[in-house]
Amino acid sequence: MNDTKVVTVIQARLGSSRLPKKVLLSIKAKPLLLRMVERVEAAQLTGEIVVATSTESEDDPVEEICNKYNLEVYRGDLHDLLDRHYMVSKKYNADAVVKIPSDCPLIDPLVIDKVLKHYLDNRGRYDYVSNLHPATYPDGNDVEIMSFKLSKKLGKRQQKISSVNTQHHTFGKTKINSKSVMLSGKPD
Repeated sequence: MNDTKVVTVIQARLGSSRLPKKVLLSIKAKPLLLRMVERVEAAQLTGEIVVATSTESEDDPVEEICNKYNLEVYRGDLHDLLDRHYMVSKKYNADAVVKIPSDCPLIDPLVIDKVLKHYLDNRGRYDYVSNLHPATYPDGNDVEIMSFKLSKKLGKRQQKISSVNTQHHTFGKTKINSKSVMLSGKPD
């Protein structure tokens, strides 16, 4: 049995430039954010699921949805997503933290499990596993997982970097000089 504590973070905010407040849009009488959480919960290996949003008052409705539907929520800096993920992993005593953006409401739970299974089956061999960078699955199936150790290391390094763009894109824009693997989208 695998004793790795996994925490999956769904990052959500209302300030999108392409479709503002998309996580509040109603799909079959429930907010898109809740539908997204349902898809992530359908995966078998996600562990604890936490919605991470900013401390900006604009994102108060995200927390309200989480409270209404008994979802775990964490609030942190608007621009520093890497720190938000690190703080969630620290707060929930995670061994590994998974990043899933909230703009993937149709994410396939089987894809989530495939990425997580590869990470868990190779624990200690890889610090980071992803199906991104380069993207190997259709858009909307974005899954990244990293060890707590790497999350902590990058979080400390990030404090020394002033690039908001790097902070905003969490794992992907941060050069990972650690043991990592990208998963192919080819069927098994």
